[in-house]
Amino acid sequence: MLSFSNVEFGYHNQPVFTDLNFDLNDNEFCFLIGKSGSGKSTILQLVYMNCFPQSGNVQVGEYNSRTIKSRELPHLRRKLGIVFQDFKLLRDRTISDNLAFILEVTGTPGKEIKRRVMNALSEVGLSHRMKSKPDELSGGEKQRVAIARA
Repeated sequence: MLSFSNVEFGYHNQPVFTDLNFDLNDNEFCFLIGKSGSGKSTILQLVYMNCFPQSGNVQVGEYNSRTIKSRELPHLRRKLGIVFQDFKLLRDRTISDNLAFILEVTGTPGKEIKRRVMNALSEVGLSHRMKSKPDELSGGEKQRVAIARA
């Protein structure tokens, strides 16, 4: 469940939005569309709590923007699959290492990491690129790596 209740947010005294309200239930799908600068990325940052509303509340599952503690943020973000516009790939690592990195950080056992990385790359059609580095990939391939990682 995702819920925005009376959310207000702005940058440098310029409101991005005021009184933003919506609910997205489990297993629902929506599109976030709008012109450049209209607040789409800001909404996503509020969802993964990279920033917080100036007033109102964002609820993501069990996590509430008013009460979440900084030590809980990694737990929230592990439950979300975020694909950034610039993909946030580690340029000095192979594609398989990019996928394995987050699993290693979260304490996933080695054999499980290898299995999950192989499955994810297979799902996005990039098994043959597992030893490539991000700079060797096309934009579309980088996007698929980011999707596999998410």
